[in-house]
Amino acid sequence: MVIWDWFKDQFDNETNTLELDVVLSSLSAETFYMELAVQACINLIANAVSRAEFLTYEKGKNVKRDNYYLFNVEPNPNKSASKFWRDVVGKLVRKNEALIVQQKGCFYAADSFSCKRFAFKEYIYDNIVIDNYELKNTYNESQVLHLELHDAKIKKVIDKLNQSYAKLITASQDNYKKNNSRKISVEIPTNYPETEEAQQKLKDLFTNKFKDFFDADGGAVIPLYNGIEIEELESNIGIKGATENKEIRSFIEDIFDFVAMGFQISPKLLKGEVQDTQEAVNNFLTFCVNPIAETIEDETNRKYYGKKYYLNNTYLRVDTSNIKAVDITKIAESLDVLTRIGGYSIDDTLKKLGKEPLNTEWSKVHWMTKNYEPAKTRYEGGGEDET
Repeated sequence: MVIWDWFKDQFDNETNTLELDVVLSSLSAETFYMELAVQACINLIANAVSRAEFLTYEKGKNVKRDNYYLFNVEPNPNKSASKFWRDVVGKLVRKNEALIVQQKGCFYAADSFSCKRFAFKEYIYDNIVIDNYELKNTYNESQVLHLELHDAKIKKVIDKLNQSYAKLITASQDNYKKNNSRKISVEIPTNYPETEEAQQKLKDLFTNKFKDFFDADGGAVIPLYNGIEIEELESNIGIKGATENKEIRSFIEDIFDFVAMGFQISPKLLKGEVQDTQEAVNNFLTFCVNPIAETIEDETNRKYYGKKYYLNNTYLRVDTSNIKAVDITKIAESLDVLTRIGGYSIDDTLKKLGKEPLNTEWSKVHWMTKNYEPAKTRYEGGGEDET
């Protein structure tokens, strides 16, 4: 959201003009707008995943022990969990893969690595670099968490799209500069002297004095001689300039829209539009965030926990339900239903609302209203008759 807001601030709302030199900085149009859109998507996805809670279970019971602290608070001494998972997901989304190495009970995200792939034995990872330090050891597939996304070609498609739109943006920028520049006509008399001194003065007029005149911040004058006359032509700034800036902005918005759709994000959500936000957030979680969370969950369960523990109900689950902000007035009825049918205990409800559970014997009990009875009892005719 912040990146898009910053981008919109570069436009003058009164004139609808864009200060190109400020926006482009040292990057070219061919790369800047695409990078801006891609980085906005990565930040949105990474920030969302970092808000997920990594639930740890032991023999089917949700517990908070060393593993919970490792995944949710401090994966390593240098990074908090939110910073660590933002880095991991950022690498995963941008490069389509990310590597997590375990060292002395801590997790570290690799900045770069090499992978030797084999058909019927474990892959081997080497040339692993973490914070500019290259590890000397090599690691087998079972010793690392290697996260991969399936959209391997999406970046290539986006790059091709960018090449096409970059040409349109560049052409519009050129037209903008052309139509919004000051123009004058110069009339040189036919009897203008052809002496070397006169010709040198004429050259100086066109190469230096005219440049100083157009670059001047305030009023400026041009010394004329030998009958030379100038006339400033009518400007099209008020008409063509606004139209071309709207075209440039439209092209850039198209890039943001297509990149957002490529990453399974609603363009409205990326650009901070408030209409239909609830539906946009739901789709974002369903089609973008949850698949990434499941990738982390599956890779962790099959390698960090392993088959033996997993089949014994000792595993990790990535809970993304708390990513979305909760309005208590909108979920009160749903929580009431879940409590009445025994789905939620009081502690479950408190955790869903982001509050600390009571952790008492009675708050952990699952309640059910009296009018519920087993279907078997009703089927066998053992229930109370309706009145």
